[in-house]
Amino acid sequence: MTPLDYDYLRKLLKERSGLMLSADKQYLVESRLLPIARRIGVPHLSDLVVKLKAPGSEPLIVDVGGSNDNNESFFYRDKIPFDQFREVIVPGLIKARAAQRRIRIWCAAASTGQEPYSLA
Repeated sequence: MTPLDYDYLRKLLKERSGLMLSADKQYLVESRLLPIARRIGVPHLSDLVVKLKAPGSEPLIVDVGGSNDNNESFFYRDKIPFDQFREVIVPGLIKARAAQRRIRIWCAAASTGQEPYSLA
């Protein structure tokens, strides 16, 4: 993969998923994209980038984004986020939303789905 290809992928992943990749993570992106390149029948990752830029590439873009997810669920196993949620965040939300008596919580990127249920 050329530096320009990697730069394109970094920008794409940041725009589509908020994932910010440093220059030294190219090897990781390459290892995650090689199975996709093989599956769609392109010999090089540069060819995959060309396909990503083509019209109608949305399904491929979604695959590329999904292949670079971290899939970690430390939140569920770590006591500190729950303590912070209970002791800092919830009291602040209750105070800020006292007039509405309603709190909505968005739990982004729930790897296995345990986070929203645990917060509830």
